[in-house]
Amino acid sequence: MLKALQNPDFARLFLANFISEIGTQIYRIAIPVWAYSATGSAVVAAGVLSAQFAAKLLVTPLLSPLADIYDRKTLMVASEALSGVAVALLPLFFMQNPAGWIFVAFLVGTMQSLGDPAVSAVIPDLVSNEDLDAANSLIMLPQRSLEMVFLGLAGVLVAWLGARTAFWIDAVSFGLSALVLLGMRSLPGHGDPAGGYWKMVVAGVRYILANPVTRYVIGVLAPVAMFGALDATVPPVLATQVFAAGDAKLGSMYYGFMEAFFAVGAVLGLFLAPRVSSAFSRRAAFLGGIAFFGVVEVSIGLSPYLIAVLILLSLLGVANQIFLVPARSMLQEGIDPEFMGRAMSAWGAIMSGSALVGMMLGGFLAQYLGPFRAFLVGGLGVLAMAAFGWLRNAGRG
Repeated sequence: MLKALQNPDFARLFLANFISEIGTQIYRIAIPVWAYSATGSAVVAAGVLSAQFAAKLLVTPLLSPLADIYDRKTLMVASEALSGVAVALLPLFFMQNPAGWIFVAFLVGTMQSLGDPAVSAVIPDLVSNEDLDAANSLIMLPQRSLEMVFLGLAGVLVAWLGARTAFWIDAVSFGLSALVLLGMRSLPGHGDPAGGYWKMVVAGVRYILANPVTRYVIGVLAPVAMFGALDATVPPVLATQVFAAGDAKLGSMYYGFMEAFFAVGAVLGLFLAPRVSSAFSRRAAFLGGIAFFGVVEVSIGLSPYLIAVLILLSLLGVANQIFLVPARSMLQEGIDPEFMGRAMSAWGAIMSGSALVGMMLGGFLAQYLGPFRAFLVGGLGVLAMAAFGWLRNAGRG
């Protein structure tokens, strides 16, 4: 993984991503806590969080040609800088305005829809094909490692400094990230805008549907993201209702342990994923990681003991990265450069949409079937998609 960091532009991208994630993790805790404490409404808090997902789902396809037309460095800088401005609106104008909170969350999601595809599209321009897995692991590492550190620390910082200061920290982190990215060389897109913007949108959709790599990876992974997203909404129910016997405070502590164990596993998985891909192949790591994820998810549904669930959640985090890292590399390897931005935008939008559906499904299943059966349903769904992927792979010869 250190080889990828020898490229100075990729090293700047990694550093900028790390700085940005520090503020993002604080914001992730601050915004729902502030929304709930200011209004006493869980619906408002959920609406603020959902607005960011909705922006990614709705706006990403509309912005998809930008990473193929314009300089990707410029897009990444603009995304970080404008995200900083958006978050700064909270302490400046919207601290007591729920509509303003949702507006800012939607803006931040929109800016991520601008910057994230550019980041994914630019990686193949910065590192060799053999280093794609290491580079993708490094790009995902700040989020997972800071989740592991900040799950408790961010909450303490928000409680100690207050939400207003937390929002300013996030805004400043976005600004610093943009400054770091300014030091990168120009990274122009490879698309041809001659046919017009909206024709590029349509051409991108047709390309994704026609390209065998995008059809295969996204077709397998979208349902996996849906069934796998149950681990975002079912664990709080499992922690509170089952292990804490309805005690909200104890349930919150257990849920924090669950999230921390998953994050630790995810960080370990990011270090293991390049080794697994090189030892076997990206496609084998992709399908094997999905199957491993499904087996672990089913095992959680059969585990009545907290310590067993915590260990299994850490394994779930490992499996999650073992299939996600090669999935990104397979897309970057198999997509023509002139369509890279649009294809990676579609990837992001579809994964966000699938995860959103999965989170709602998880809440429904936990409510009516119970958390253990919810995990069983999710795990069996993931295993079914692993089997489908193996059959599709065998059919390709």
